[in-house]
Amino acid sequence: MADGDDRRGFGIEPDGSQPVGPGQLSSFDARMIDFGHHAGRSVAELANEDPDYLGWLARHPSGVRYRAEIARVLDSVVPHAGDWQR
Repeated sequence: MADGDDRRGFGIEPDGSQPVGPGQLSSFDARMIDFGHHAGRSVAELANEDPDYLGWLARHPSGVRYRAEIARVLDSVVPHAGDWQR
């Protein structure tokens, strides 16, 4: 440390004066998109109207919060090759 530099470690007292941990509970809901031009729309709604957007969102870093919900919804909405009835 340089002369005059008084940086040093400090302890966090359990009196609640220092915030520790993840913070306040979140109201995030993975079923609803909360940003961009699809804000306020549900993942299920977009699966029917714009599944390509959901595919992009699942691959994009901004969609990491929605990946499980996108996979769940697309798996139930998008037909698979073995789903065809003869």
